[in-house]
Amino acid sequence: MNAGRLAALGLLAGLALPAFAQSAYRWVDKDGRVQYSDQPPPPTVQKFEERHLTPNQSTAQLPYATRKASAAFPVTLYTSKDCGQPCEDGRKLLQQRKIPFTETRLESAEDVAAFKARFHKEPTVPSLAVGKDKDEGYAAASWNRLLDSAGYPNRSN
Repeated sequence: MNAGRLAALGLLAGLALPAFAQSAYRWVDKDGRVQYSDQPPPPTVQKFEERHLTPNQSTAQLPYATRKASAAFPVTLYTSKDCGQPCEDGRKLLQQRKIPFTETRLESAEDVAAFKARFHKEPTVPSLAVGKDKDEGYAAASWNRLLDSAGYPNRSN
């Protein structure tokens, strides 16, 4: 490859780098609700978290049915640091089925408040949210039913 082409490719790669990293912000508003945004919080907010996210590069390589289900019914696994084997079993089930998921650890009062707002109950871990459907406590059969009804393929083999 000639030097001109190599320089052009390097320039294009450098321009694409900002597209791979994105910031996400989390804060509690004046009404006590946890807010998430890709935009910085209003100037009145004194305390917030900023996380730098990189997209999951393997998502494009997932089967069409998984990508479609993931777009319509995102999966969130709720855990805690002391959850132990039930959380491991839940995580393993999702991994065996090759389901993209977000894991949210309930570590702060804001995390618990966000869980209560979504589930309308005190936290139980592990819990699973598939789109708007939810299940508390690990039960493989129940979790599989939720995932099946959302259209996720069963790829546990």
